[in-house]
Formats: sequence, structure tokens, C-alpha cells
Amino acid sequence: MDKLMRMGLFGPILVLLTGFVASAGSATETRVTDTHCELQGITIEYDFPAAKIDGCYLNDKGAIVIQTAPEDEPINPSPWYAFRISAAEPQQVNIAIEALGRGMARYNPKASTDLRSWRNIEHVKENDIIYFSLAVGPTPYYVAGQEIFANRDYIRWLTSISELSGSTLFNLGQSAQQRPLPALVKQTQGNTEWLVLIGRQHPPELTGAMALRAFVAEVFSGSALSKQFLARYNVLLAPNLNPDGVALGNWRHSTGGGDLNRDWFDRTQPETTAVHDYLQAIVNSGEQLVYGVDFHSTWRNIYYTIPADYLEHESNFSAEWLQRLAAAVPYEVEEKAGTSPGRGIFKQYMADVYGIHSVTYEVGDETDRNEIAVTAQAAAQVLMQYMLERP
Repeated sequence: MDKLMRMGLFGPILVLLTGFVASAGSATETRVTDTHCELQGITIEYDFPAAKIDGCYLNDKGAIVIQTAPEDEPINPSPWYAFRISAAEPQQVNIAIEALGRGMARYNPKASTDLRSWRNIEHVKENDIIYFSLAVGPTPYYVAGQEIFANRDYIRWLTSISELSGSTLFNLGQSAQQRPLPALVKQTQGNTEWLVLIGRQHPPELTGAMALRAFVAEVFSGSALSKQFLARYNVLLAPNLNPDGVALGNWRHSTGGGDLNRDWFDRTQPETTAVHDYLQAIVNSGEQLVYGVDFHSTWRNIYYTIPADYLEHESNFSAEWLQRLAAAVPYEVEEKAGTSPGRGIFKQYMADVYGIHSVTYEVGDETDRNEIAVTAQAAAQVLMQYMLERP
């Protein structure tokens, strides 16, 4: 509390500003538009992919209060925020990020000048508000709850993977707002077995996206193991299933009406339908889905699996893979097996529709970034070796 008082961020909050509003006891003007807000020589912009701001105003202590609101409700409380901030003259700025609706202070603030290198910002959390101070000037800073990896970044990344691996880049379909659903397939004539990799069903879950990219890099690395694996198995990769939510800075949902990872049975949304149609085409051609990995983020590293006794076919697949992974990395590997009948979760869909095991690969929001890469690389290596040992 003392630290927050020193930062000058407590005190009554002004009404939300629209147009010009003078802060109490001063003649300071604040302008709020659809793309930016201007306060005391400070400009806050939210006109770029993944940006998220739903309110911007000054409190009576002179701190900038930035609001983020959910795209709809009910919703998992994972308030996302991202903006660009600059000032006409160098100065120290006090900022409060406030989550509206069913929100909580989940994502720790990070700053970047180039959208590539990010640093953590010292901060304090109080209920649904994050408080911090930032030195700003004419050179803009990006501030976000996690590192930003936007839709165009996926296309660039997939293009490079495709060129290096000889795989095919294509679109599975289109999102509710007609954005492409980029995918990559590596298929060798005569191969009938498939590994399925998907990600970014929930837009803010960037650590899961980091793990997916490191995992995929290992699968397509060109190593002896990679070559042996791809000589037997086909791979479908759909790393960005919610491009609408990514572009708009959504907390969790797509623009088609809800949580994609609750829609795999009903398939009311075009994103889940596109993946389902592709998987159906695979099995209808007489080929076999073997395993699926769905990358996410949560409070800690954990692997949600289907219980061994739920499926007769290769009942210990996930448990055996994760036991081997635990022996390969100097980090804890926590497995939690369980079922979610009727909830529309991807791993349950894979079990009930195709009779195979899969995993929800969850990565902690603040897990060390090097640990994410090392673990994902090892996870891919161990999985490839394990799958090569199958009869």
C-alpha cells in the first residue's frame, strides 16, 4: 500500500472521458478518440493489431487510468491490454490498468520499443488494477500484458517454416470476420498416420504460442530424428485459430460468439468447423489420427490429459510421453488427467470423436522464456521418439 501511495495512484476516479473533460481543480484537457487519447502532453495509441483499450482518463492524482473491457460475458477473467505510449517531453508517468466487468489483474505489464525485445515493468497489483510508473518521451513504448505476436507474424513464421521444411502453407478456412486461418501440412505419399498441432484458441495466451513455435521448430528442424519422424508421420499445424480475437485484442473469445475451446462438439463457429472438416477428410480417406497437442497458457505449467482408462487404444500414450519428458528436462512436468464430457474441449473431442489421446499443453503466464523453449524442444524430441517406437 505504501508503494502505491508513493506512486500517487490512489484517490477518487474521474468519470470516463468522452471528448474534452477537465480534471477536477485544473484546466487540463483530455481528448479520447477511437484510435488514441491525449492527456497532459502524453499520447496513448491503440490503433495497431492486438491493441486493446476501452477507456482512458486521469484520476485526481494525475495518474492515467487505462481500462480494458471484455468482448462479451460471461467470460474467463483474463483481461488483455496493449497500447503505445509517448510524450512530447520526457517525463515519468503513473499508469493504472483497470479491468472492467469480470476482470482480474492477470497479465503482468511488459514494454518494448520494437515489438521484438520486451522487458518486464515493475508493478503492483491491487484487486482488478495494475499500477506502475514508466519513463516516457518522444520515442514510443509499446506496453502489453504479454509479448505481442500478431496475425502477420504467424504468416511470416509459417512461410519460413514452409520454405525450410518443404511443407505446404494453406488456409483451412476463414474466421467469423473473414480472416484467413493459416495452416501448414507436411504430408509424404504413402504415410497414413497424423500428428495434429493447434494453438491460439485464446488470444492473450502468448506463452502457449511460444511453446508451440519452439515445438514446431524442432519437429521441422531437419535433424536425424526429425527426418525419421516425417518419413513416417504426416503433420497438420494450425497455430492461430482465433485471428479475429488476436487482431482485436480479445480477452478470450472469437467474434463468432464465444470460446472456441468449448465449441468442438457443437461447432457453431467457422474456426472449429474448418479444423473438423479437415480432420474428417483425413479419416474418411482411410488414414489415422494418432495424437493431438493443443497449446495454451494458464497460471503454471501443466499438461491436461485424458485418463489412461478412458480409452482402450494406446491408453498410456500421454502418461508415457510426459514421464519421458520429465526425465529429459530440469523442470517440473505436472500432468493432470481428467474428462470434460460435453464441454466442447479439444482433447475431449479428440477422445470422443476419434478415439485417441491428446493433451492441453498449458504454459505459465510468467514462466521463464528460456524454460518454455527448452521444455518445448524436449517435448517435441521425446514425442517424436515415442511415436517412432509405436508398432
